[in-house]
Parts: sequence; structure tokens; C-alpha cells
Amino acid sequence: MRSLVAIPMLGLPVGLALNAAGYPRSAILAWLLATLPVLVKLFADILSGIARREFGLDIVAALSMSAALMFGQELAAAIVALMYAGGQYLEAFAERRARRDMTALLARAPRRVLRYETERLCEVDANDVMPGDRLLIRRGDVTPVDGKVTDGSALLDLSALTGESLPV
Repeated sequence: MRSLVAIPMLGLPVGLALNAAGYPRSAILAWLLATLPVLVKLFADILSGIARREFGLDIVAALSMSAALMFGQELAAAIVALMYAGGQYLEAFAERRARRDMTALLARAPRRVLRYETERLCEVDANDVMPGDRLLIRRGDVTPVDGKVTDGSALLDLSALTGESLPV
């Protein structure tokens, strides 16, 4: 995906430099070469999406680039190509980051918990906790379930859920 962003990102300024240097035909070629790989990938994505019966706004980007090329607006096509490829790259980056963060959050989930059973503490599987069970949550433990504090007070760090940096 990086190369798909890099092509128009390089082709766009090269074309501008060529145009400024007095080589407009070479500039047009640079912008065309910057657009075509993105357009080919976009058409491939659209066709595979149609095969899966998924329709998206990618068609608008393809129409924009195609129309710009048909009307001799190669610079505009290269700009749309950069915008589309950059957007796809950022979306893939955000998805990877969200997946990594979700995996890290799930890895923190406790597997075992201390439960009171007739005034005795027993270590049990977190999946075996039932509503009404009394649990001992020690300092630094991650709570395995929702609940309420029945004895004393608690300092709860909800930052993993809320994104805030300080305990509440």
C-alpha cells in the first residue's frame, strides 16, 4: 500500500517541476504515470467488491480519475489518485492499530479470579463467575466483570476503557 501512495506522491511534484521547467508534455506523462497504477488497483478493488456484492464510494474516485484523464486534466487525476491512495493507506494504518490495541486489551483480561465460597477464597476460572458472587480484587488486578464495591472504597483505573490518562 505504501508504494501505491508513493507513486502519485512522487509523480505529482515531478510533473510540477517539469511543467515549471518548460516541459509540459513530460509533466503530463509524469502525472499520467502517477495516476494509472492507482486507477488500475482501484478498478481491481471495485471488481472484486462487485463480485462480493459490496458497493462503495470507490466508484466515485474511479470516475473522478477516469473523467479527469479523458478531459486532459492529468494534474487533477494525479491529485485525486494521491488523495485516494493516501486515504486507503491511512484507513489500513488505523485498522492495524485498532487491531493491535484490541489484542493488547484482550490480553489484559483476567483468566482466573479469587471468589469467596463460604467465607473461604477459591481461585476459579473467570468464566465461572456468576451474578451475586463475591470476589476479591487486589490492588493492580484487572476486574473480570462489572460489579459494585461492598466493603471499603476502591480506586479504579478506567483508562483502558475511557482513554483517559488518570485513574478515576
